[in-house]
Amino acid sequence: MPTPVTIPQVTISMEEGKIVRWLKAEGEVVAKEDLLFEMETDKVVLEVPSPAAGVLLRTLVANGIAKVNDVVAWIGEPGEVFDETPAAKAAETALQAPAKAPQMPAEAAVAPQHIIATPAARRRGKELGVDLASINGTGQGGRITEQDVEHVAQADSSPASRRAFAREWSLAWREAPHIDIGRELDAIGLVTARVKYPAAWFTDLFLYVVAKVLPSFAQLTQVWVGENLQKAAGIDVCLAVDTSKGVLAPVLRAGDKLSFDELRQRQRQITSAARAGWLMLEELQGVFTLTNLGMYSADFFTPILNHPQTAILAIGRVKQQPVIMSGTVWLVGVCG
Repeated sequence: MPTPVTIPQVTISMEEGKIVRWLKAEGEVVAKEDLLFEMETDKVVLEVPSPAAGVLLRTLVANGIAKVNDVVAWIGEPGEVFDETPAAKAAETALQAPAKAPQMPAEAAVAPQHIIATPAARRRGKELGVDLASINGTGQGGRITEQDVEHVAQADSSPASRRAFAREWSLAWREAPHIDIGRELDAIGLVTARVKYPAAWFTDLFLYVVAKVLPSFAQLTQVWVGENLQKAAGIDVCLAVDTSKGVLAPVLRAGDKLSFDELRQRQRQITSAARAGWLMLEELQGVFTLTNLGMYSADFFTPILNHPQTAILAIGRVKQQPVIMSGTVWLVGVCG
């Protein structure tokens, strides 16, 4: 049977995605996980992988906005005849109706061939009147990102984007019960490790420890699938990263299998990709999230769960303070 290609839900508040460009053509043979199309959301531009191997039989939406879970294409065996299910017809009909779904302007959909830029960067460049040809991109393969455009224009993120993030956070806060447990920990081991690895950040050390101990806590390695909890296949730890468009949480895949040096390198890569606004879909899907505000001198704070995960760890600053041990006052490093 042919396999439907649908719009994936990346965040809890996501209701629709914008197909910007198909990376495969109708009739082309694709393997499972081959990249099929570029999709733009409120936060990032994603390359969506194929859910199955076969031939791309038909694309129902050339470009434009489609709702989450709408069928936008079919994949099957060469020459296979597929039935257009009511869901697929409904999706196609809705997407072809201008009154119901705003279409991306043609100018934003196609950029000059010599300019490599994300769809968000093209749109933002048009809004701000920035010539993309004058920008050296910092994204993947020299791609111009929205952040590059805004740096050139010295412009802030749009109010619409800030409203979208506020809506997403408030939904996560309302739909998942939050229970906060806080304590201070002796940080002498972390401080000693920093001496051994002077180029490392405290965030690197936190990530490494979390990835190594998570397998011992089965309840923290489950995610919500509909109304049920499901154990995750691997220890994929997300790191909250502050970007120009809000907080993203890219993932360190199989973090428990990485050496410390491998983890540090991968952490730098995903942080740069998040801030550039160019991430693969699977790079936002993990089982547990770490968020660190120690660099802002925060001792404690209350994070919001990263849906559909069940737990998140918030880290405050490492500081010195007097502690009584065995009746003696010691000056030690502690972390909240």
